[in-house]
Amino acid sequence: MSTTPENLEANGLMLGAPPGALRDTTHGIDGTLDFERPAYPFGHRLKNCSIGAFCYFNAAGRTSAYRVRFGRYAQIGESSIIAPPEHLQTGFSNHPFAFTRPSLMPNMYRLPDFAALAPEDSDAPSYVDTVNNETVVGHEVYLGAGSFVRRGVTIGDGALIGARSVVTRDIPPYAVAVGSPARIVRLRFAEHLVERLLALQWWRYDLARFKHTLDFTRMEPTLEALEQLLAEGQLPLLKPDSFRLTRAAGGELSLRALPKPLFFS
Repeated sequence: MSTTPENLEANGLMLGAPPGALRDTTHGIDGTLDFERPAYPFGHRLKNCSIGAFCYFNAAGRTSAYRVRFGRYAQIGESSIIAPPEHLQTGFSNHPFAFTRPSLMPNMYRLPDFAALAPEDSDAPSYVDTVNNETVVGHEVYLGAGSFVRRGVTIGDGALIGARSVVTRDIPPYAVAVGSPARIVRLRFAEHLVERLLALQWWRYDLARFKHTLDFTRMEPTLEALEQLLAEGQLPLLKPDSFRLTRAAGGELSLRALPKPLFFS
């Protein structure tokens, strides 16, 4: 499939530039990007990430994310850094020459000075293989502007992270966390409502048909209505078309359809 901005948008990936614009908004995509439509990364730097339906990144600033699974309806504030690689701190040196591999930092190895010093390719586990590399930003998480999220952290569904917070440990669902390091100050809703929201998992369902009958700005009436619809079997699953965008070593992009949604399939 074509990877022109127009075709990517037609397949539900919004990178931000209008049709015919000269600016290349695909340059921030590295490795693979799996996404459910619609997804709104808006040209930010994403390396080996996946994005659930309706997840969007604030178009301003410059956000970087590395090997992160973003849930449906996640909202990422501008100029955030999510799961950057961590360096070895217990070895002789914490510089990459001591522990990296050509497959992990190919641009460093392009200069012969570094290649002469750093490890060669090997089937043996590298430092990267020994640490937790999976970072999860759950469904309907709100990540405030300028936030930092440590690699390996899971931010639970529905959580709110205050602007410029430093998240160094897991955050439970529907918690509100702020500060450096981020600390939990309260739940978004009363505990009994959080339990109902987690039981419902509303992001699993296609809510578009209810936009004229439900007021999504009202918490409890909407929750009660959706619970009733689910009990009656009237909530259809959201089954978005899903795709993989891949950047090859030479820089070329390719796009292919995935056989099923990224979540709940």
